[in-house]
Amino acid sequence: MDQWYNSEPEIVVEYSDPLEGFKGWLVIDRTVHRISAGGMRVQVGLTREHLCEMARNMTLKMRIAGLRVDGAKSGIDYDPASPGKTAAVARFLRAISPYIRHGYSMGPDLNIDMNELQAAAGQAIPSVKMAIAAAQGWEMDYFLKRSAILAETIDGFSLGRLRAGYGVAAAVLAMLDSLRIKPSDGAIAVQGFGNLAKAALFGLDRAGCRIVALADAEKCLINEQGIDLKEILASDLSLLPEQLNQEGVRRAESQSIFDCKCDILVPAALENTVTPEIAEKLQVKGVVPGANLAVPVESDAILYRRGIPVLPDFLAGCGGSLSMEGLHGSDLHPTAREVLDHVKSRMGELVRQVIDKGFADGSSLREAALRICAGRKDHPDSRPYGRPE
Repeated sequence: MDQWYNSEPEIVVEYSDPLEGFKGWLVIDRTVHRISAGGMRVQVGLTREHLCEMARNMTLKMRIAGLRVDGAKSGIDYDPASPGKTAAVARFLRAISPYIRHGYSMGPDLNIDMNELQAAAGQAIPSVKMAIAAAQGWEMDYFLKRSAILAETIDGFSLGRLRAGYGVAAAVLAMLDSLRIKPSDGAIAVQGFGNLAKAALFGLDRAGCRIVALADAEKCLINEQGIDLKEILASDLSLLPEQLNQEGVRRAESQSIFDCKCDILVPAALENTVTPEIAEKLQVKGVVPGANLAVPVESDAILYRRGIPVLPDFLAGCGGSLSMEGLHGSDLHPTAREVLDHVKSRMGELVRQVIDKGFADGSSLREAALRICAGRKDHPDSRPYGRPE
């Protein structure tokens, strides 16, 4: 495999806050293409090393999707519940603003959404994704007009909120198809209740899947006949309701999600949640991780030995990147629905390609996907999205 998969990032910018003393970092994995892209997070205990690992994973997302973009990540070691969060993020963004303007396309990640990012950026930074404009060869006004499509809503959810999690749902549907299970017959368990998980639930619900278990950090709600998601998806809460007024729904400990017998488990919360111990006991037919690094390499190997296919997280989690392709790759202005249709179509193609290669090579899906990534060519002088120049 190419050496750079385990290499040090090309650029690491360390930030020391002058007011509160916390640390922050911008990590750019590679600088081969015109831009690098990846989310910004706010997390207690965040480290340089963890951001480096996630930036490398972002590069893999771009490679598997065939995009002419490199990977990056940024974040601050800061309590997201602190009242000083917005001001802290604003100071960090000002410090790395030269990169945001000229090469780093930032998106939301753990404990921060796009509205919060843009509010923190203020008027000084027209868009935290403004590097795309120059890379595509567009004037800023035109780029901002097209980017406004992210605010368009579908059934009450903005495209910006849906795009990444909708990709996870599309990956689940493609995995079900490979297992010859109809969406309406599919039993799905979802771990997590953040924006990513909610958007995945939106997509799975619209496809007619049966959600048999949902877990947040405190509890798990279970119903083998399926949970009605109407009340849950309408909630703006960061945790599941304590009780659902639905027949057959029972409450259990959060970790009970891993004891549920289902077709597909979707870990969509934090990193390293499917530990080797959990991998040994899962009663599932497939795993589709939405969260970055949710299934460690050791757990992936255990599940492969047990004959349980696991999509690599850099594939199942590349819906946000595919949405940027759908939004900016066309010569015409797409609608929000057209962008989601693009995500679903492209994710389906990629999942089928990886599954076919894994079957042909007799390898895990992670190994198959890495070989596909290694075979992608760089295009350093081409715009990121749309037809190459």
